[in-house]
Amino acid sequence: MRVAVWGAGSLGLLWADRLAGRFSETVLITRTRTQRDEIKVRGIRVTGTDGACHHRQIQVEWAGSEELPRLDAVFITVKQRILPRIAPRLAEVCSPSASLFLWQNGLGGEKFFLPYFFPGQIYRAVTTEGALRKGPTHVCHTGGGESWVGPACGGDFSPVVERLIQELSSESVRIFPVADLRRRVWEKLAVNCVINPLTALWKVPNGALPEREEFFIRMEEILEEVVRVAGAEGIPLSMAELRKRVLSVCHHTATNRSSMLQDLDRGVPTEVDFINGAVAETGRKRGIPTPHNEHLTRLVHQAESEVV
Repeated sequence: MRVAVWGAGSLGLLWADRLAGRFSETVLITRTRTQRDEIKVRGIRVTGTDGACHHRQIQVEWAGSEELPRLDAVFITVKQRILPRIAPRLAEVCSPSASLFLWQNGLGGEKFFLPYFFPGQIYRAVTTEGALRKGPTHVCHTGGGESWVGPACGGDFSPVVERLIQELSSESVRIFPVADLRRRVWEKLAVNCVINPLTALWKVPNGALPEREEFFIRMEEILEEVVRVAGAEGIPLSMAELRKRVLSVCHHTATNRSSMLQDLDRGVPTEVDFINGAVAETGRKRGIPTPHNEHLTRLVHQAESEVV
């Protein structure tokens, strides 16, 4: 089975290393030819949570290549805004029964693949692990955690996917199959709805958020809206548990700069439409006001326009 990781950011490099250690035909697919060429020469360098470092040589291809190998399973680790561009390309290079694993933060990524793949081929993944890319070939595993995989559109796991998860799972790689992933997706979305826009707008690392007095007011406003919208979707969430999760992430990833803050720093569009914007859109469909998430979405878009 040829397994691919599409996207060589922090999470992509981390999972490419893990997959290559278990599946000999693993291939990493990069956005740029420059990164592909560097990885061909240097391989991947991974610094673990304990500070230990190792290198791994891996097959690597550029996404724009006309001769990509046929893929049987793909970990898709690009930003959600990239999904509409790569969905038709994946349809060209995947085998007819290929399985796709979506590792994005926001909601709704599966809709970009449904015109090209059967619903049963699409899986969602949620992780609490932390990773930071230090360069084109170097990633630091900044925080241990767990990952869960489940069918994005309902239904059962394919035997191939069950075996893949079983082979990946180990004491150091905690990944589990979950029949209904929706609650975990919304729990992570709630955390991202707080941390991502506030760090981006205040230009601070995650750990600096609780140091600001207004943070706790903003957190309550955002989470209350997420809980109401999720409840209307049939997914009960606990405010007390979400508060703990937000503060835990701030503590355990204190030095991390959120992906939204990094996007603003680089002058590229953020994923706010798929995070706070997704809560606002779902709220509109359900008739639930979400003024705070709507306001944050507008502010982030304003910040994007100011750095372009």
